[in-house]
This record gives sequence, structure tokens and C-alpha cells, in this order.
Amino acid sequence: EAGTLAHALVEAYINGDKLPELPDNEIGSQANQGFQNYLRWQEDNRIQVVKQEMQLVSEIYRFGGCPDAIGIDRRKMLCILDWKTSNGIYQDYLIQIAAYRQLWEENNPDQPIAGGFHLLRFSKEHADFAHHYWNELDAAWEQFKLFRKA
Repeated sequence: EAGTLAHALVEAYINGDKLPELPDNEIGSQANQGFQNYLRWQEDNRIQVVKQEMQLVSEIYRFGGCPDAIGIDRRKMLCILDWKTSNGIYQDYLIQIAAYRQLWEENNPDQPIAGGFHLLRFSKEHADFAHHYWNELDAAWEQFKLFRKA
């Protein structure tokens, strides 16, 4: 899928790894376009990734997770970045990202997430790139806690 390839390009780019080779066909072209769109977004928003793919555990709520990335925005505030390869935005994505904030802040109490939440989505088939931002996800966090009680 083009979206999966675009996601792989972004991860390799952030890690400083060699970019994966793309197939010489429509899927490769679409993946490259999605990647180029991500690069434009990154340049426009100037968010620097400072941590990526870290395993975190909440002793308080007894769950673990692996945020895609923690970044610093142009205001020098920490933010959460999450990449999805999907044809839509779903409520469970917001719940997951809200839970990542708890994980991060519980493990890094002196480094709060004050810069919000960025969801970066590549569509599965065409690797279209879309950015979604939320300043807060308190309602999603409350929903997560309700799910944990069930």
C-alpha cells in the first residue's frame, strides 16, 4: 500500500536511516508524493522530533504504550506526534493519543505536553497526507479511563 510505504519513508527520514527504495510504479509514485507532502508540512510547522518509539508504562493506570514521537514545536513546547496509515480518523486514535500523554507525563513529570497533539495520516491506497491538531484531548482521556474500568 502506498500509505504504508510513505509512513516507512517518514520513519527512516526521522531516524536518519537510508530511505527505502520505492517500486517504479503508481504505488511508489504515490508514496513519494505523500512523503514530499510530509516534508512540506514539517518545514512549515518546524516541529523537531526529540524522542521516537519509546516504550512507556503507567504504574498508576497499569497500561503501557509506545508513542510514535515526541516533538518540540516552534514555541518550544513539547507535543505528541502520531502517524497513522488509514482512510479516516477514528475516535480510538484520539483516545490512544490522550493515553500517550499520560504515559509521557507520568514518566517525565518535569516535561509536560503543552504543545498539543498532532495526528499525521497517510491514506492507505494513495498516500494522501493530512494533518490534524488538537490542543487538548481531556475528554478522550476520560474515555480511556472508563474503558480501563470496564
